[in-house]
Order: sequence, then C-alpha cells, then structure tokens
Amino acid sequence: MKSGVHDDIGKGTGLSRREFDTYPLARPEPGLRRRERDPARTGPGRAGDQSQALGPGADGDESQDHLSGLFLDRSHLDAAYQDDAYLDPEGRLRQPRGYQGDETERIERRPMRADRAREKPRGTGGGRPGVRVPAPTSPTRSPRPGAPRPGPPGGHGRAGVADRAGTRRSVPAAVEAVPAARRAPSEPETGPLETGPLTAPVLAPLGHSPALDGLRALAVLGVMAYHAGLSWMPGGLLGVDAFFVLSGFLITGLLIAEYRTTRRIDLRSFWIRRTRRLMPALLAMMVGVAAYAQWVAAPSEVTTLRTDALATLGYVANWRFALSDQSYFDHFSTPSPLLHTWSLAVEEQFYVLWPLCVYLLMWHSGRTAARWRTQRRKAQTLILTVAVLGAEASALLGLLLVVLDTDPSRIYYGTDSRAQALLVGAALAVWRIQRRTPLTDRTKKGLAVVGALAGATMLGIWATVDGESRVLYSGGFLGVAVVVMLLVASIVEVPRGPAARVLSCPPLPAIGRVSYGLYLWHWPVFLTVTAGRTGLSGVALLAARVAVTAAVTLVSFHLVENPIRRRKFRFPVPRVTVPATIGAVVAVVLVATVPDPSAGRGADDLERLAAQAANAAPPTVNAQAVGGGRPLRAILAGDSLALTLGFSEFSVTAAGAGLEVHDAAELGCGVSRAETRFLGGEPFPPPHTCVNWPTRIQQKVDEIRPDLALLLVGRWEVTDQILNGRRTQIGDPKFDAYLGRELDLAITTMSARGAKVVLLTTPMFETGESSSGSIFPETRTDRVIKFNALLRQAATRHPGVTTVIDLAAVLSPGNEYRGEIDGVQIRDDDGVHISNGGGARAGKFVVPQLLQLLRPAAGGAAGAGQQPGPAASAGPAAPAGPDPG
Repeated sequence: MKSGVHDDIGKGTGLSRREFDTYPLARPEPGLRRRERDPARTGPGRAGDQSQALGPGADGDESQDHLSGLFLDRSHLDAAYQDDAYLDPEGRLRQPRGYQGDETERIERRPMRADRAREKPRGTGGGRPGVRVPAPTSPTRSPRPGAPRPGPPGGHGRAGVADRAGTRRSVPAAVEAVPAARRAPSEPETGPLETGPLTAPVLAPLGHSPALDGLRALAVLGVMAYHAGLSWMPGGLLGVDAFFVLSGFLITGLLIAEYRTTRRIDLRSFWIRRTRRLMPALLAMMVGVAAYAQWVAAPSEVTTLRTDALATLGYVANWRFALSDQSYFDHFSTPSPLLHTWSLAVEEQFYVLWPLCVYLLMWHSGRTAARWRTQRRKAQTLILTVAVLGAEASALLGLLLVVLDTDPSRIYYGTDSRAQALLVGAALAVWRIQRRTPLTDRTKKGLAVVGALAGATMLGIWATVDGESRVLYSGGFLGVAVVVMLLVASIVEVPRGPAARVLSCPPLPAIGRVSYGLYLWHWPVFLTVTAGRTGLSGVALLAARVAVTAAVTLVSFHLVENPIRRRKFRFPVPRVTVPATIGAVVAVVLVATVPDPSAGRGADDLERLAAQAANAAPPTVNAQAVGGGRPLRAILAGDSLALTLGFSEFSVTAAGAGLEVHDAAELGCGVSRAETRFLGGEPFPPPHTCVNWPTRIQQKVDEIRPDLALLLVGRWEVTDQILNGRRTQIGDPKFDAYLGRELDLAITTMSARGAKVVLLTTPMFETGESSSGSIFPETRTDRVIKFNALLRQAATRHPGVTTVIDLAAVLSPGNEYRGEIDGVQIRDDDGVHISNGGGARAGKFVVPQLLQLLRPAAGGAAGAGQQPGPAASAGPAAPAGPDPG
C-alpha cells in the first residue's frame, strides 16, 4: 500500500499509513474525526504554523512535535498507549469498549513507549504547572511484531513539521492534560483518571484496593464469628460466599487482561502464581494440624484425620467431607480441624477449570473472527454468557437436590452447587471489561447508593439467616452472591462512594491483607483452645482464641507467605526445594496420623454395632461355670450406653461366669418418649421407633425368658426436651414425675416373666462445650446425679423385684468423668460411650454382684428388694455389693 493519506484506516487523521502505524494515539474508529485546532485557542500565530499551533512554550521543543500536539500526563499516556486508543470529534481521549488494564496482579508485559520515554517538564507558560510530556525517544517496537517503528516523516523538530505540513490536511487536536495541582491529593491509585475539560473518563486499571481488602476482612470475621458460636452472627459462614465472588471477579479480570495485553493466556504461569500464593500457608497450617493430631486429638479423630489431610493437600477436601457424611453443621461431635478447607478445594478446582474454559472460548473466537477487536469482543461475550448460564445452572442444581431431599452438606460442599458465587463474580468482571463507555456521574451516584444498600443487606443476612436455612439451598446462595456482586461493583466503580469509604477504614484493610492466613488458622486454633483446656469461657475464651489466631497468622504471613510470594530470599533456592518441602509435609502428616488400634468407637461404628445387635448371639457360656445345667440368662436394655456395654468385654466376662447376656438396647432410645431432645444446643428428634420401646422390650422378654433384666439409660434423659409442646429438663418437678412413671413402666415390663430387674446407674459424661465455650447442659454432672437419684427412687417403689447397682461408681469414681483409669481407656473418645476396656472393668465389678442376686445362698449377699443396712447406705465409694433400692 503506498504512502499518503489513507482514507479507510486513518480516516480523519490526515496521516499516511506510515504515520498511522507510528502513532497509535492517532487511530480513531471509522467515522470519528478529530477536531481541527482552533487558532483562537492556541495563541498567536498563523493557523498553518505548526510550531505556534503546539501552544505556548513550544518553540524548538521537539518532544511536542513528536507527539503531534498531544499533551498528556503520564497516567493518560499509559492508558492511551493501549491498543485502539483514539480521539473523538470533541477532542477527547477515548478507549475501546472493555479497556481496563491489569486486574488483581501485575502482568509482566512488554515495555511500552511511555514506559521508556524520558519525561521533560513543560514550560511554565500558559499557567499550566505540572504538565509533562515525553521527550524524544529512539525508534521503538512496532505494535505488530516484527515490523520496525520508523520515525515521523521528515524527522523531528520544526523542519519535520514544515515538511509534513503540505501532506496532511490537519494536525491532530491537542488533548489538555490534567495539571498535577488540580488533582486531589487523596486520589487512590485504583480510582478513575481525573479529566480536564477536553478529556473523558477512562476505565482505570484495577490495582490494589483497600476497600476490597476491607471486604475480605468482613468475610473472614464473619466466618470466625460463626465458628466462635456468637449468637448474633448465625449466618457468618456466608462470608465464604463473599470470598467466592471476589475470587471469580478478580481471577476472571486477570485472565482477560492478560489476553488483551498479550493476545494469549499463559496457563502454566497462572497456575504457578496461584500455587505460590496459596500453597505455602496451607503447608504451614498442615504442620500445625499434624501437631494437633499428635498431642491434642482423640484417637478416633486421628483415624479420619489422615484421609482428611491427604484430601486437603490434593484440594478435594469438599468431596471428601460430602461423601463421608461429615456435616458442616454437626454441633455436638468433635469436627475435623480441616473441615474449613472445603472452600479452598472449591476455589482451587475453579482455578483449574475456569481458566481452561476462558482459554477455549477465546481460542474458538480466534478461529472464527477475522479482526483482533472482533475476536476480543466475541470472546468476552461468550465468557459472559457462560458465566451467567453457569451460575443459574448451579443454583438450579442446588434447588433440585433440595427437592430430592438430599443431605444439605452435599449441597453446601459440592463444587457444582457452590460455583454460582464464583461465576457471578466472573460475570461482573466481564461486564466491566465489556462496557464500551464510562459510567456517567448520575450512574455512579446510583451505584454508590446501591453499594451501600448491598453492604447493609449482606450484613443483615449474616445476622439473621442460619446456615441450615432451607431458603439458602433453594436459590438463596445465588441471591447472596448477587448482593455481594453489587457491593463489589460499587467499590471498584465508585472508589469514593460510601461503601468503599467504610470498607477502607482501618483496621479493615490490614485485616483483609492477612485474611487468607486468618481463615486457615482460626479453625484449628478454636478446636485447640477450648474451655476445658484453658478454664476460660465467654468473652475471655473468645479473646484468647482470637489472640492466638492473630499471632500464628502474622508469623505465617511474614515468615512463610510473603517471602515465598515475593521471592525474597537471602540465598539461592534450588528447584528441588518445592517438591521436597511438599513431600516432607506429607510425610509429617502421615506419621502424625497413624491410627491407634485402641481408638474408641465413632458414630459410624455405633450404627454398625446397633445393626449387629439385632441378630448377634451372646458369647458362649463357660460349661464348667454352669455345671451342666441351663446357663443363666440376662437381657441388657437401654440406649447406646447399654449397646456399647453389651458389645464389650462385659459380656465375655459374664459368659465366663456362666451368665448369658442378650443385648436388647436400641441406639438413640431411652425411656423418655419426648417429641424432641436437644443435643449440643441443637434439636435432635429421636428415632421413630423409640415410642414403642415397651413393646420391643416385652417381645425380648417373651423370647429370652431371662433370669435378670438389666436397664442402663440416662444419656437422653438428661438433655433438654420438648414434652407435650413444652421445653423442659430434669429437675423440673413435672418432668421428674414423668420420668418416674416411665421407669416404673420399664420395671413392670422387664419383670413380667419373673426376672429380677437391675437398674445400672449412669456414669458421668465428659464436659462438652459449644464454639463459644458454654457448657452443654446434657454433659453437666449435676443432671446425671439427679437422674441416678430418680433410679433409686424407682427401685424403692418395687421392693423385692428391683436392685440398683452403682455402675457410675465403677466408671466415674467420685462422680467425676474419667476417660481412663490405671492407664486403661474406659470410655470412647466421644466422652459418652463405654469402651472395651470400660466393659472389662464393669464386668470385673458388676458380674459378681449379678451372680449374688441369682444365687443368694451361695453368695451370701442381700437379695433383690432388700433395704440397705447402715454400711450399704454409707455411700457407693466401693462397689463391693448391690445397692438395693
């Protein structure tokens, strides 16, 4: 193509093709013409005198001619050197639709002319202080790879201007830069560019934003408040959704910005940056969890903790917890110290899949689009469409799982059902880039109001909606994500709006900068610093937990996260260091989580035990103990305490003494038939079979025809309960009377075939505490003591039939909970059930007393129903004989 005025590419510029390639600032969109310079605005001189047209102080200044009269400050110049910048008919600097530059991280890109230009201050004439224009530079790289960038035709200076004056119709209009003195000194780097009378707002690059850090701080503080059990923040766990929206927004903006700058996406570099950002702190936390497993965790926790740790390191913890039925809302069992890593797994899976999706969509657009700008816009449209449809599909999947009555934990943990928040953030990023024109002042004011309302709404939802609320799983998560999206949009588009100002207030930005570490460390610390270990409760316990979390987080941030992320090492780091470190951490975790063969039972083991109890035969009775006759028979009825006692060494000890024990216990069922019980502060409805316990026991008695009938209950009777629509608990006279009637019914039913009834007192339970450190009422010792008193009262109402044996004195000497005695574990790790060692201890002390009841002549002990003498009534310090009612 020959040099000269080029009407279709450089239309309205008066530039040749060579000049057009040289000056990317002179590229208008087709149909837009630059406004010719008005001589009246440029001072004295002839209209054709280019040196005068450059404005005051331009004589002999080659740098001004080099820019063809474009007076820009550095920020405008950097923005203008992006592809396809142009001047509109009013002489305003414009950017194509979607320009926004870098996103969350700085992209290493080729240096542009503005970055290499020497800046020279403009003269003081004209009263325009602070305006700077670049000095002449050497020929630089062409926008098209491989093409050299020539100097302007005719050279620089006045001679070049005169030489070019006859070959073009006009000189591009000047753009008045913003004097430094007119800028607000507090203008944040992330805000929009200040504009003068001839410039239009340009979408500014999104750099570091204190307000976004403030939002991160609110999110992590909400999660910590929820895990601390603060009653005024039941929905604080939704802070995770705020993290999701931010991640989707920032990561998508980063990917598209890289594509717009380099016309490619370096997936390998992206994943390396993500790993360098996230993995070091996670590895440090895993070492802390290994220490927890070694010195703090119960043996039953260690059994599952190994698998949890490996799933966490592989970023699949969310699926591990979903498939193993580890509910996020289980408030009355010891949760995994890695339970919170489910959200890290969801984000990391998003970081793997979403960049691939973005890359494929852009690659597809490149195959079908002829021009770079068309390709770019088509790709962004496709990404926006996929993000919106994906968010809707994710919300619909959650609703479908609710309709199918799926466990809420599956919806809560699932990547597919929680991706909606990530994709909502991604859609916001694409919309911001895709927008062709800057927002008007009126729109910004409206968005500022919307942002303030969105922030208030977000906090209101956190303070009112419970994490188990059905509305969340029926589309509520999507609604929460949209609210957070509006808040983020207000922050980035109106950086001086009320929402951004509030979130920028100290100390929120500082907390937000370490929010990742706070999230990682707070949950293991909360599980370690408990009321039982510290003796603290309430505000004091919360303060101790927060202080320890903050200290560990800051150490990790300054010694682990920052040095690795910024590569600030005082010594060379070999490449083998990274895999070696990961391997070492894995080895430490594996060694620290070796299962203990003597570990107690977990909830799954109890369910399997209950299933076995239905058809299991009792241990074989010692023939010598029987003496050739029929073995003595006993049934053991009650709740899960009786179930674990019957399936322990207790039954083996009894069989060796000639007593055949048949387990008739029912998991989750005591003698109380209240509508609802409360365990760990949460309602816990009983199994529907519990209301029929008299019938079930009667059938067992008719089948076995026992000589002895043992009853061990109390776990559920000491809980808060809803009875006849009224919440009550032991110690309430009406509820105590109700329990007395139920115990009388149990004694009558079990003795219907002539069996002697033995009531076993309930051992103490390990003190349990909520996340806030308050004691669960069902674990209080005084409640268990009151129930044991009711057992003795019931025995006195059935003399000659019923005897009380003080099992509590055997397993809880001095009415104190004991997990182990003489180095032998006697209770399961849950602090409730009886272990195999506890069954052996119970058999050693209880079985002889049972035999005395059946053979009073041989044993010489008091029979059933006899009143205790002075020695017996002195107290249950030594379980030497039965404690008759």
